[in-house]
Amino acid sequence: MANKQSDDATTSETDSPQTNWQFKSDSDQSVTQSVTKPKSSNASVSWTASEFIAHAKNANWYLLLAIGTVIVAGLAYVITRDKISTGMIVIVGIIFGVMASRKPRELPYIVDNQGVQIGTKQYPYNLFRSFSVVQEGAIESIWLMPLKRFMPILTVYFEPKDGDKIVEVLAQYLPVENHQLDIVDKLMHALRF
Repeated sequence: MANKQSDDATTSETDSPQTNWQFKSDSDQSVTQSVTKPKSSNASVSWTASEFIAHAKNANWYLLLAIGTVIVAGLAYVITRDKISTGMIVIVGIIFGVMASRKPRELPYIVDNQGVQIGTKQYPYNLFRSFSVVQEGAIESIWLMPLKRFMPILTVYFEPKDGDKIVEVLAQYLPVENHQLDIVDKLMHALRF
């Protein structure tokens, strides 16, 4: 009798169909459809541009940075009496100065059906949720908004004559989003960073 019950158990396990299913919400499908259905698959735009805007900084700018770093570090030490925090503020000030003195490289850019290529790096469209055209003074740039939380915004600079063609290609694969400069962006612009 026990033998028959174990035989029934093994046959019921092998006879039951395996179910492989996955949940997909309607919102996931609509996003996927809007991203994966391009209007034309052979559109491509290529150009060469600076990787970022280089603002002219004279010796006074670096002197003000040094004075500001010393003041903030001094205040942090007076308030906390912590040498590590004070040292970190000085290190951040030095890194900020080194990054500010860096000159931009001229890079080749390509926007096509594969994604965005900057130099030798390829960024497929599935890394981004949308893009924005942002006006920074007299210069326009495209900001690609990442899907991943800790991935930085990818900024692409271009000449004004190429703007419409680039936006036309990107709009086939990503939705356009209106984006305004936030307080950090305005502060960096004011600091000429």
